Amino acid sequence: MPYPTSVSGLRIDVNDSTDLPLAESSRFVVRAEALGFSGVGMPDHPHTGRDVFVRLVLAAQQTERVTVFPSVANPVTRHPKMLASLAATLGESAPGRSCLMVGSGDLAVRYLGEPGASASQLANAAETIRHTLGSEFSLAAPVPVYINASSPRMLEAGGAAADGVYAMVGVDPEVVATAMEHVAAGAREAQRDADSIPVALGLPVFMADSEERAYESAARYALSGLLNRNRVYSRLMRERMPSLEDVSQVSDLSMGQLHRLVDAMVAHGTPERAAEQALVFAERAPTRHFIARVQFAGEDPVRAIEAFASTLRAVGGEDILHPAD
Repeated sequence: MPYPTSVSGLRIDVNDSTDLPLAESSRFVVRAEALGFSGVGMPDHPHTGRDVFVRLVLAAQQTERVTVFPSVANPVTRHPKMLASLAATLGESAPGRSCLMVGSGDLAVRYLGEPGASASQLANAAETIRHTLGSEFSLAAPVPVYINASSPRMLEAGGAAADGVYAMVGVDPEVVATAMEHVAAGAREAQRDADSIPVALGLPVFMADSEERAYESAARYALSGLLNRNRVYSRLMRERMPSLEDVSQVSDLSMGQLHRLVDAMVAHGTPERAAEQALVFAERAPTRHFIARVQFAGEDPVRAIEAFASTLRAVGGEDILHPAD
C-alpha cells in the first residue's frame, strides 16, 4: 500500500559503487539519470587505476541533468589548490550541476600510507578551494564545496568553512538532530548564518529478499560506524547501550544489539520495506537533500538503484524521481 507522505521537493542522489573500465565507467550515472535521481557521486579510489575526476568529466559529457561530484575527494592526496582546479574543470564540463565533496580521506589516503585530514585541515582546505574558485577561475556557475562529516569536529568544520555539509550519521532522528546542532554550532562560531548552510544527509539503503538477510548484509556497515568512536552515531549508540563497550566484531553482537544498530544506521529490508523506511526518514528529516548508498544483496549496483527507484515510486515517492523522457 502506498505510504502517504509529502515528498515534493526532496532530492535523492545516489553513490556509484561500480568499478568498470573507463569505456563503461559512466553506465551507472547514465542509468541513474534515466531513473530520475538528482545526482551521482563517484568514489575517489586511486587504487583502481581510474581517476575520479576523469570519470566525472566523462559522466558529465554523457548526461544532461544530474549533478556529478566526487564522493569524496580529500586534501591529502591532492593539494587544495589542485582540487580547486579540478573542480573548475568539472564545473566547466557540467555548468550548474557539479559540486566538490571533500573529506578526511579513506581508501585514497591509505593508498598513500598517509593519515587522514584533520578537521582543521579540512576547514582550511575548504576555505582555500572556495577562495581559489572565486578569485582565479571564471565559471559559468558556482561549484559548491561541501565537507563530508560524521564526527562533531568535522560537522562543525563544515558549518564554519564550507558551502555545505554532507553528513553521514545514519537515520536515527536523535543522531541526525545532534549532527545538525554541530553544523549550526560551527556556523555560529564562524559568525555565519546557520540556516544558510545546506546539509545533505547520507541515506544508506540495504535491500534483500528478506528482512533477516537485510540485517545480515547491513551488519558490518553499522558496526563500522560504532567502532569509530569519534562519530556522533557511535557516541549516542554507546550512551543508549553501555553493553556495546566490549563489542569489536559482528559475532559479539546479540540479535537485539544488531537490530538496534542497523535500525539506527540504515533503511533496510525488502525493497518495498526499505523504500518505505527511506521515505519516512526523508519526510521527517530537517533537510531535503539525501545521498543514498544503495545495496541489494546478490545484485549489481545498477540493478540495486533500479529496484530502489521502482519501489520508491510504488510506495508514494513518485514526486521525488524525475525520469528522463
